[in-house]
Amino acid sequence: MGTSGAYSGSGGSDGKAIRDAVGNFLDDAAAPTNQAQPNADGQRLDPEAVRRVLNLLRSAPTRGSGGGGLGGRAGSDSQVGTTTGRSRTGGGPQRSVARSARTAGRAGAAAYAYRTGDAETLERLGLDYNELRGLGDEFEVLRRIVDMACSTSDSTIEDHEQRLVAAEVAEWVLDLEGSGYVPTPEEIVRQTIALIIAETLLSESGNILNSNDNAIMAEREIRDVAEALANQAQLSVDGVTEDEITQAIQSGIETLRRIRGGSS
Repeated sequence: MGTSGAYSGSGGSDGKAIRDAVGNFLDDAAAPTNQAQPNADGQRLDPEAVRRVLNLLRSAPTRGSGGGGLGGRAGSDSQVGTTTGRSRTGGGPQRSVARSARTAGRAGAAAYAYRTGDAETLERLGLDYNELRGLGDEFEVLRRIVDMACSTSDSTIEDHEQRLVAAEVAEWVLDLEGSGYVPTPEEIVRQTIALIIAETLLSESGNILNSNDNAIMAEREIRDVAEALANQAQLSVDGVTEDEITQAIQSGIETLRRIRGGSS
């Protein structure tokens, strides 16, 4: 489950709304005679509360803040600040859409290149196709892809979430292509957006989910809601290089923010 340690969630109204929604879901699940009814999408988590997760994902810096647009260096390590400071939404990790998109984009591109035999892309990412093939261990291949994609150690909540997303999107691509289906670039991007949202939601509600008898059910619901939200993103994906996937992830999350009317 994508939760981390004793982290109790971000401060501010957004984090509280998310935890309240998950708490209400767990209360309903524990009382079968008083369960909340699914909405039109078949979900029982308050969709409006869940959409507030977008406010916990920091957008690219605005003009004048020292960063570029979505296609530039916006959201690079020099721009996002520390992950342990206070964010706009209260105490908690200062999650950067740019950083999450970059690590996930590298992982997705590497997994795709490995399955399609694109040695040139793997070499550009610092991986050797023949060496990976010679490992004979899919888990070790996945580990090397994640280590390449995530340049920092798993030492903060943000780092933890990014490594989980990188691992999950790479594993998803490898599993699909291993079964004979090659996902489209848009499918990779949409799946990645869903994973970023889901892991943020799971981290924010981890202290509520831990040791709860209905935690698995709640995680499944959270992932379903994250997928439904990701499906609303307007995407334009040009290809499967790390830059193209990264750009599309960032842009897709920004369209979700605009649809909701949230601020960056």
